[in-house]
Amino acid sequence: MSRPRMIVISLTLAAGCGGKATPPADSTAIARRVADSVLAAHTQGASALLDTARQTMAQILKRPETAKFDSLVVTQPAMKDGAWPEPAVCGRIGGKPGVSGSARMTPFIYLNRLTVFVLDQTNAEAFGQKRAEYCDGAGVKVLRQ
Repeated sequence: MSRPRMIVISLTLAAGCGGKATPPADSTAIARRVADSVLAAHTQGASALLDTARQTMAQILKRPETAKFDSLVVTQPAMKDGAWPEPAVCGRIGGKPGVSGSARMTPFIYLNRLTVFVLDQTNAEAFGQKRAEYCDGAGVKVLRQ
């Protein structure tokens, strides 16, 4: 190749590589899209979570087939450290006999098969704090009633 032709090729390659730089991604917009996607996934899974909560909570009764539920709601607790926590199921359960032999409906908060909070005579204050955090406090969203 002749020398003038090599210079033209070199300049052409340099011009192609020296195009406009891609602007950096907006991290706030990305975080917002991720949070919206997580919230959408939690909303989509709300019915399945509710079904699992019913099945699991019935097992705490002496006679699970008598389980009755009311005031059931699937909630999305407020964001913590820029991320959505797992959703919760809040409601009340009763049966024959009810929780701890009670004839009344008993409030509960279901997070997963291993994490359930049930109101009893000894934990009213702690249960109230959990209820505010997971069920009806500031920033909590209802995903399904």
